[in-house]
Amino acid sequence: MNKKVKIFIILAVILSMVVCFARCGNIETPNNLNSNTTKEKINIEDISWNVNEGIVDGDHYVLLNYTNNTQYTITNFKLTFTEKTGITEEEKVKFYSDIQEKFEASDKDMESIKSQPISMHAETGRVVNPSETASNINCYYYSGSFYLKDIDYYNLFEPDIATIKYIDEDKIFTVYYDYGSKKYSAESETEVAYQWSQTDFGSKIPKPDVKVVESDRDDEIIFMFNAYGLSLDQFNAYVEECKVLGYTVDPGNFEGFYSADNTEGYNVYLYYNKKDDSMNGTIRAPETKSE
Repeated sequence: MNKKVKIFIILAVILSMVVCFARCGNIETPNNLNSNTTKEKINIEDISWNVNEGIVDGDHYVLLNYTNNTQYTITNFKLTFTEKTGITEEEKVKFYSDIQEKFEASDKDMESIKSQPISMHAETGRVVNPSETASNINCYYYSGSFYLKDIDYYNLFEPDIATIKYIDEDKIFTVYYDYGSKKYSAESETEVAYQWSQTDFGSKIPKPDVKVVESDRDDEIIFMFNAYGLSLDQFNAYVEECKVLGYTVDPGNFEGFYSADNTEGYNVYLYYNKKDDSMNGTIRAPETKSE
């Protein structure tokens, strides 16, 4: 079995396990956010979505678009799709043939793949404010990262679970909607929407003017973060703010990227992610010479 097929099968198995756990009730409804409260805040009917074929960078893809008609800012939206009820094996022939060709799968490999229900998913981490729309979100085979490009395959699926992350009172809540049972559930844990450095790094670079910042690492050596909800113009404006603070020594830059030191030896590294309208940022302390 070749490596590509192994990865593909593993991802398919993982997805089937996740779906099973979700349906078996392992997503607990927290005491302070029951299903009724969840539905009052997030109604799936207020998220208008569609899947169509579109062209991105000159190539055909199956794409999800959605409009946020809720009163909350959505920070992440994910849809998983499962095999449509009543689909016959004959109707799945083209789907399997495409997989076999794309992943150079043997007949034995295909037996393993066919043992799993077919599925697809789409997910975006773009920050979408009320009344805004997120477009051109790629759909993928199963739970993997391989693009779905044939819109005919979409007719094999029906929506399974929607995952919505939204901001309320500076916290990010996670809500699920099960299309099969038509029920809502919610995660008990929340996240702080704006996570800024608790060390001296926090005052050495500008705070991005966004609603969501995710801290990856924050210690005396380095602060790594992701800021969501920026356009490329806003990224460029942030770069200029860093320059004003002195990050102009030994600069390196091209569109969507900037890196430079200041006179103290601190280094800033910034990268723009167009897909999620986000910025990856790193500030690193000066290197100390060992004695």
